[in-house]
Amino acid sequence: MINIRGINEKSSEYKAAKKLANLALDAIPYLDDEPQLVLEIYVSPQCFGQAKRDVDLLVVFANYSKSRIKSKRFGHTIHSFCAAVEVKDHSPDQVRFDGNRCIVKYRGEDHDATEQSEGQRYAVMSYIKKHNKNKSSPWITNLIWFQNVPCSVVPKSNNNILGCDITWDDLMDKTAMLTARSAEKDVACFSSRRYLNSTTAVFSKVIETSNIDRKRLETITRSVLDRSQQQYAEKLGKQLLIFRGRGGTGKTVRLIRLAYQAYDELGLRVVLLTYNKALVTDLHRLLVLLGVRNSFGEGGIAIKTIHSFVHEWLVALNLMQKNEPNFFDKYERLKDSALEFINTDTLFGSDIEEARARNSANLTWDLVLIDESQDWPGNERDLLYALYGAHRVIIADGVDQFVRGVEKIDWRLGIDSEKTQIVPLRKSLRLKSSLCQTVGHFAEEIEYGDWNLKPLPESYGGRVLVITGDPLSQTFHKRLAATLRADGNQPIDMLLCVPPSWVKPKDDSGGKQSIVAKHYLEWGWECWDGTDPDERDEFPTSAQQYRIVQYESCRGLEGWIVVNFALDEFFEYKKETAEFSEAEEADMFFETESAALEYAKKWLMIPLTRAIDTLVIHISDSDSYIGKVAKELQRSHPENIEFHHF
Repeated sequence: MINIRGINEKSSEYKAAKKLANLALDAIPYLDDEPQLVLEIYVSPQCFGQAKRDVDLLVVFANYSKSRIKSKRFGHTIHSFCAAVEVKDHSPDQVRFDGNRCIVKYRGEDHDATEQSEGQRYAVMSYIKKHNKNKSSPWITNLIWFQNVPCSVVPKSNNNILGCDITWDDLMDKTAMLTARSAEKDVACFSSRRYLNSTTAVFSKVIETSNIDRKRLETITRSVLDRSQQQYAEKLGKQLLIFRGRGGTGKTVRLIRLAYQAYDELGLRVVLLTYNKALVTDLHRLLVLLGVRNSFGEGGIAIKTIHSFVHEWLVALNLMQKNEPNFFDKYERLKDSALEFINTDTLFGSDIEEARARNSANLTWDLVLIDESQDWPGNERDLLYALYGAHRVIIADGVDQFVRGVEKIDWRLGIDSEKTQIVPLRKSLRLKSSLCQTVGHFAEEIEYGDWNLKPLPESYGGRVLVITGDPLSQTFHKRLAATLRADGNQPIDMLLCVPPSWVKPKDDSGGKQSIVAKHYLEWGWECWDGTDPDERDEFPTSAQQYRIVQYESCRGLEGWIVVNFALDEFFEYKKETAEFSEAEEADMFFETESAALEYAKKWLMIPLTRAIDTLVIHISDSDSYIGKVAKELQRSHPENIEFHHF
């Protein structure tokens, strides 16, 4: 029985899968008619949450019949195996072998295909362990299969490299050599049919989409690189480009749109960097729905946290160990050391290029996109410029969202004005008109200066609900869910934000759980609880999951309905934990109390601009600062705000 599981039949990976299936049929003519023989080939399976997410082919073979299939070279009985196969279309002149290591050319630069293949093996094993019902993974064999390089060119030593003219027996021999642990043992990764089924089920999940998902996909795939409309399109990769706007103006979605077009139309490799891990997860899900891959040696898009990205570079430059203890404590010092080595020529350009070549899948990018650039410190800007050049950088700058307590930097410092371009964003692409106006009234009421976010004329509607009493009333949540579905949306289209005090340790696993998630699970509702670090590593796969995050992780996210739980508590928390840069504190007019108030106001405007249609504000204490603001807004704008008590 042969099954090829893939969507894009025109892709080189799918063609390779068909070729492999035909090789198997040549060797075992009855394979497709024998139910006790299994050959499952997964084309471009995704290992969500893993450093190496993309795999070209995952090949699962098992023989549960009475007949035996043996490796002709080694004599092992091949009962079953699981192989991650990296498919390469390079011509012989683009391939070099250094012992058993395989180096390929990509745009004239060397890239280590062996390192990429090895990373895929561990990614597949980790992914299966995490999602298999029995929490275990079979042994994964990793192979590199060249479609245009003959076997005669491949090194004769024991290795994991396949030429274009292989037979099924050659594949079996490689598998036996790489998998078998002794001459006496069979090659058997799936001793039982049940274990095979539980493993393949991991890669059979279908990610559900909602109406909002489809609208986001339409927005992203709409071209932004129209040369007649956008002046910056012709200078892509030749100038520093800055998108500047307030929350809700679509800064992040513009970055993703631009990244997608650069990948889809120009075949570029693009990485987007952010501090927000929940946003990384959300964008990963979006890329999977778009069918975007980050394949080695071709165009792709990757979403990373800046910490993981800097970590990859520091390890590649031999400035720290991969498992460096207390990395975050040393983070600032390590960045400064890297910059000093580069600026003093202790690290030469050749050292950087060699590190890039050795780790090309993680470090070779045509464009570097920066989200929330207003919160980045100067040493990260300087490090990126030193490694990639300012001309490859595109940033989203939030006018009112400077909240990390670092000194605000000028990304254009030292760059000729002709080599930079600012694209101002003033229209709200998220909030409906009434909602946008109410948020504007809120900004006026708290005396938040210079708020000028304008709704799109055609985006009618939107409302604000203020909730007091029991925020975990099932009656309240059932009404929200009913409203969501009545508008044609699904649970994944709702975003629920909670303060730190609403996140508690889990009783059993040692992880964390929000009190909202605890109640939802008790009610039998599905949820994706992004307050738990482990769950935050992977995105929701079902449209029936409600999304829950801490306030500090909500930047860049959105929902048809957004619920801000205990917003007054979060406001007070931000006042108490306000962060200031050394430059701010050194100012002769600096006052801690007033500065903390302004800091909390900045944070407040972020969750207030996450909703598309309905913003729900829960207030714990009606006499709190936020409670009084809400009551005053209802008095002055009763048509825009509804009060409900549960």
